[in-house]
Amino acid sequence: MNEAKSIQSDLMDQARDFLERAFAEFERKAFSIEDHWHIDHLCYRTSTQELYLSTKKKFASFAELLVESEVNGRLISTFKLTSPLVFREWEIDLIEVPAPKKGKIVADGFEHLEIVCDLPFDQIKSRYPQCRFEESGLSKGFNQELEIPFGGFAVKFHHLSLESVIALEVNERIFTAVNESGVLEFLRPFSPLIAGTFPLGLDVAGSDVDVLISGDLRLAKDILLERSGGFREFNIQEMMVQGVPTLFASFSSGGADFEIFGQETPSVNQRGYRHFLIEERLLKMGGTTFRRKVREAREVGLKTEPAFAKVLGLKGDPYEELLVLQKRSNQELKNHLASCGK
Repeated sequence: MNEAKSIQSDLMDQARDFLERAFAEFERKAFSIEDHWHIDHLCYRTSTQELYLSTKKKFASFAELLVESEVNGRLISTFKLTSPLVFREWEIDLIEVPAPKKGKIVADGFEHLEIVCDLPFDQIKSRYPQCRFEESGLSKGFNQELEIPFGGFAVKFHHLSLESVIALEVNERIFTAVNESGVLEFLRPFSPLIAGTFPLGLDVAGSDVDVLISGDLRLAKDILLERSGGFREFNIQEMMVQGVPTLFASFSSGGADFEIFGQETPSVNQRGYRHFLIEERLLKMGGTTFRRKVREAREVGLKTEPAFAKVLGLKGDPYEELLVLQKRSNQELKNHLASCGK
């Protein structure tokens, strides 16, 4: 076995051991993860800068470095595995390696797992009353997190995958426009979520930045109108969408087009977000060939959901069919992809 293979084998064995210990603790604490939730990535902590550099080198010997960026004064590297780590129902293909925080003592090795789920954070807290929650991550301006500490490790919940976050951050034009528009900040009372083609990496010419919001639509409308003077081509409408009162606004800012879609329904329960979640999972499971076919369908004019439906061979209403798939387990999705030759 060559050195890179040996390093890979050792680190993946460590990852499996970590997950086995974590799931044993889950069972002890009566904590469970839905089959259709996505274990997005694992985090490998390092206690010194020297170990950070050597660990980064180890992962780079067999995985692709997607990005190394500075976050709160320290570097964090994210690696994508060529072959995902398979554990029970889940396939995990991202590993995050942070440099140590100054003055913080940590043990070296896998330290937490992060999950993308389709529940609002308050529902997660209600679902696991036996757990203690760390809520400092809810103050983040982008992709908030809710943490559950366990003995020696933690679980963090998100509503946007790390790969989608990276796709947004490396798209300098769009990420700059999002930040300079202030849209996530002034809409913060309405739980804004960025969904759609930019975080999926499926944007084409004319794609909009889709932002889902929820809550008091009258107040949201007032705030958008107050901000409208700073945007070009601003338009706002109230309408019914499938019998649900909906607020829709569009505008341009910083060279990007934005669409705001609001309902009283929590953002994470809205149809648009559920479509986004299943599209994320399918792209991850389907690999490069599947992604290429979806992008080709997009480039000839199909909207996102019909493009997925075409590649998947779905016969009914693509929007409804994808909602059905969104609640299916990872194994059921794998079987579906295999049955249509993807």
